[in-house]
Amino acid sequence: MTGSCNLLIFGASTRAAAFSALRAGLTPTCADLFADADLEARCPVIRVPPDQYPQVFVQVAGGELPGPWIYTGGLEKRPALVGVIAERRPLWGIGPGELARVRPIVSEGPASTELTAPKVWRKAGIDVPPGRWLLKPLAGAGGTGIRHWFGSSPDASLLETHYLQEFIEGESRAAIYVGNGRRAWLVGVTRQLVGEVWLHAAPFHYCGSVGPLCLEVPLREAFERIGAKLIDWHRLRGLFGVDCIVRNGIPWPVEVNPRYTASVEVLEYGAGVPALALHRAVFDPHAPPAKTMTRGTGVVGKAILFARAPLAFPADGPWTSTLHSPGPVEEMPSFADIPHAGERIEARKPILTFFTRADSETACMDQLKAIAADLDHWLFER
Repeated sequence: MTGSCNLLIFGASTRAAAFSALRAGLTPTCADLFADADLEARCPVIRVPPDQYPQVFVQVAGGELPGPWIYTGGLEKRPALVGVIAERRPLWGIGPGELARVRPIVSEGPASTELTAPKVWRKAGIDVPPGRWLLKPLAGAGGTGIRHWFGSSPDASLLETHYLQEFIEGESRAAIYVGNGRRAWLVGVTRQLVGEVWLHAAPFHYCGSVGPLCLEVPLREAFERIGAKLIDWHRLRGLFGVDCIVRNGIPWPVEVNPRYTASVEVLEYGAGVPALALHRAVFDPHAPPAKTMTRGTGVVGKAILFARAPLAFPADGPWTSTLHSPGPVEEMPSFADIPHAGERIEARKPILTFFTRADSETACMDQLKAIAADLDHWLFER
């Protein structure tokens, strides 16, 4: 495969990965739960009914369109399904064997001996050690289903679908790497927005990223060690992310995301990193050299606004010019993941994504909050 080639993208939401694919010179075809208007304007997309998600991806993968495939958030928790699809067409990503081993994360694997990681508790009928703990679903994604644990001892039925992880107080960060099975390169680190009230996000829900962050040498080296140890253990290939809590200058890895993650595009827009081109090069020996994107200035912010009440998405708004007059895919849009006019959005569900750029992390956060307030007024108070 040389030059441009088809790429199928499956997941709950595929817009960010599809735009990254376009920037990498690929021709994406997508299937997800939303088929957002801005995605539909750029490439073919199939909207998957919720009652057919994600099993219908097997059928889509069996179509006549040639080319490899990748997955986005949610499918990494279904290694058997990934394996079935990978039998039908080449997978540019981490396969089912590695997926089955990489969960629930670092604390239970060999890498934990050389990394500072939260404890994990999966012993039924035995009192949990003193401290603060989170109950996390084995099949969750984006923070869904996470809550504080106030019980004494979890029962066996609960631990079939969940695990307990030590709660670490600190700053939420996400590191992005590209691995080739032998070595990992740190692409960059972003601040994670999680459960932000001003975005109406539920507790622990991912709702945005700010970056790339400037790291002091000891912290950068600590993030690099995390990637190296995970490669030693899992032999990961392609893009993968690690969610961390930074406390006292030390990153505590809390979850591995063995796939394209939502913060990748922030690093692309902010640092000019051709992330999906680098990902392709791991799997396609004939891939053309990755072309560095134009590096932007300052810090890029991405935020997801959630619905504070049920909403029929209006036909016009601040996002209209982005939708009707989209710029080159290399340019950061003002809005993304834009629903179709009239689409019904339930309370606490995501509405759309918006971006901004500023000279500092603080200024970027201030601008994101101002945009969120304007959108809130437009959508719910007019």
